[in-house]
Amino acid sequence: MREDKPFRPLAALLIRRILVWALLATLAFAALQAWLTYRAVEQRFVDTFRSVGSYTAETLTPLVWRIHDDLAQSMLDALAKNPMVGYVEVRENSEGTGRVFAKSGDGSNTDRGIELSFSIMAPYPTEHAIGQLRLVMSKAALLAEVWKSVGVVVLQCAAMTALLVAAVLALLQRNLLRPMAQLGEFVTKLDANNLSAPLAIRRSSSATRDELDLVVDGFQTLQGRIASHVDTLSEQVADRTAHLQRALDSLKVLSTTDALTGCYNRLHFGERFPQELARALRYGRPLSTIFCDVDRFKSVNDTHGHAVGDQVLRAVGLRLRESLRSSGDWVVRYGGEEFVLVLPETSLVQASQLAERIRQAVAEQVRIPLADGSELCVTVSFGVAEQHPSDDGESLLKRADHWLFEAKRCGRNQVQPVL
Repeated sequence: MREDKPFRPLAALLIRRILVWALLATLAFAALQAWLTYRAVEQRFVDTFRSVGSYTAETLTPLVWRIHDDLAQSMLDALAKNPMVGYVEVRENSEGTGRVFAKSGDGSNTDRGIELSFSIMAPYPTEHAIGQLRLVMSKAALLAEVWKSVGVVVLQCAAMTALLVAAVLALLQRNLLRPMAQLGEFVTKLDANNLSAPLAIRRSSSATRDELDLVVDGFQTLQGRIASHVDTLSEQVADRTAHLQRALDSLKVLSTTDALTGCYNRLHFGERFPQELARALRYGRPLSTIFCDVDRFKSVNDTHGHAVGDQVLRAVGLRLRESLRSSGDWVVRYGGEEFVLVLPETSLVQASQLAERIRQAVAEQVRIPLADGSELCVTVSFGVAEQHPSDDGESLLKRADHWLFEAKRCGRNQVQPVL
C-alpha cells in the first residue's frame, strides 16, 4: 500500500540540492583561495618590508654615524605612518646592551607581526655595523589586506556560482521539468476510454535522443501492450462468458434431466406443469397428459436384476422421447417405472392415438438381451386424460392415473380410455 506522502515538486528538490552543493563548493574554493591569498599577501608584505628596510638602513647610516637623533626619529616616524609598519626602532651597536637610537609605532604588540632586522653599516672605508634597524610588520594591516583580497575572491566565486546555478536551473526547467510535468499531466488524464491517446511531449527539436525520449517510447509501448491486452481480455471475457453460459445450460439440463432415461425429472415437472396448465386455461387451448407405466417391471428387477431393469427404463424413455411430435411436447420420468407425457395443443383423441402408436412401438421394437441369449419383450400401459376448465394439476393427473389403473386391471399393454 502506497504511503500518503506530501507532494514536493522535483524542481524544489533539485534547486535545494544544487544550491547546497554549490554553496559547499563555493566555500571550499573560497577557503582555498583565502589561504593562497594570505600566503601571497604575506609574501608581498615581506618583500616590501625587505626593500623598505634595506633602503631605510642605508639612509640611516650617516644619521647614526653622526648621531643625529632628531633626524633619525623623524625618519622613523614617517616610516611608521605606513599602514604596513607596526613598530620600528634603531639600536646602536655599542658596549653592553646598546642604546635605542630612535623608535616609533606601538612596541607593545611587536610579537604578533613578522619582524625583520637590517644592519646599519658604517660609511666607507670602515664598513662595520654601527647599528640595527628593526621592522615589525603590522598584523592588522596584513589581515585587512587578506580580507580585502579574499572578499573579492568570494564575491567572484558567488557571482560565478549564481550564474552557473541559474543556467543549470534554466536547462533543467526547459529540458527536464517541463517535459516531466507534461508526462504527469498526460498520465493523470489517461483513463480506460482513451488508452490509445498518443503521448506527445512538447520539446525543442534535437538531432539526438535522450532518456526522456526513451521514457516516451517506453510509455507508448506500454500503451500498446495495455490496449492489446484489453482487446484480448474482451475476447477472453466473451469466450469465457460463452463457456460459462454453456456450462450453466449443461448444469440446468443436468439439474432438470433424469440421468438414466434422458427424460425430464420430477423437479422440472413440478416447476413447468403448472405453467402449462395456466397457459392452456388462459388461451382456451386443449392440453392432455398420458400416464405411462412399464408392465411387470418389479418382476423384471426380481428375475433379471436391476441392470436389466435399467436397460428397460432407458429403452422405454428413448421411445417416449422419439415419439414426441414437436418441441412443445415433453416427457417426465415421474417415478420408478412411471412416465408422464405432457401434450399442449392436444385433445383427448389425439393423445390416445399418440399413446397407441407409442404402445405399439415399444411392444414391437424394445427387446432387451438376457444373459442366457434370449430376449426380454417389454410392454407398457397408458392412461390418457384431457384438461377440463375446472381441473387443476392434481385432478388432471388423478384422472390419467385412474385410466392407467384401468389399463393395468384390464390386462396391461393397452391404452385407456378406449375411444
